[in-house]
Amino acid sequence: MLSSRERSRLRTRAAPLALMLNARRRPSARTRRRSPRDLAAVAVTAMAAGAALEYFLDPRNGRRRRHLVRDRTQAAVRRRNRVIRRQTHYEAGKVAGLAHTLTHRDHGPSDLDDVSLVRKVESELFRDRTLPKGEISINADRGIVVLRGQIDDAEEIKRIEHAVHKIAGVRDVENLLHHSSLPAPASRPHGGPGAAKDHDETHH
Repeated sequence: MLSSRERSRLRTRAAPLALMLNARRRPSARTRRRSPRDLAAVAVTAMAAGAALEYFLDPRNGRRRRHLVRDRTQAAVRRRNRVIRRQTHYEAGKVAGLAHTLTHRDHGPSDLDDVSLVRKVESELFRDRTLPKGEISINADRGIVVLRGQIDDAEEIKRIEHAVHKIAGVRDVENLLHHSSLPAPASRPHGGPGAAKDHDETHH
């Protein structure tokens, strides 16, 4: 319970707010016609403001309450800033990873000779145990991987080509895989000096 002196002090501190809420210009006809709902809204606002003042200006607990609200607000701001920093770092990591992938693919052909590229493609492609290794021949010509062999599943032919395209260092793919009932497609000329370096191996 507040003493009479404390209540008097709170009323003195709340007086400016009461004056602001009660200050009015000369009533107009529109003001005199305010509805009970408008008056109730003003009264609720005044009561809420008065309660807030009494809560935060209480001589006994007001300072502690103000500090508590301040600390909670600062903690919320710090949590929000941490979330923003984590999200920013995550997005920056994604961009850096994409840039690294594109750079690696762009410089892959110059880093590997054709024999090394063929070995890399074989190693990565045939990790898929479902692929018929013995039916696929892989060659390379200046970064262009040439696939030859007979595969009776058209979808599997497309899947193999797509998988080879994704391997870093592969500049292009010439897919000459075909159904056993069809003749082998003709290889297109790759242009430029030098012959293609073949690396035909039978896989068991």
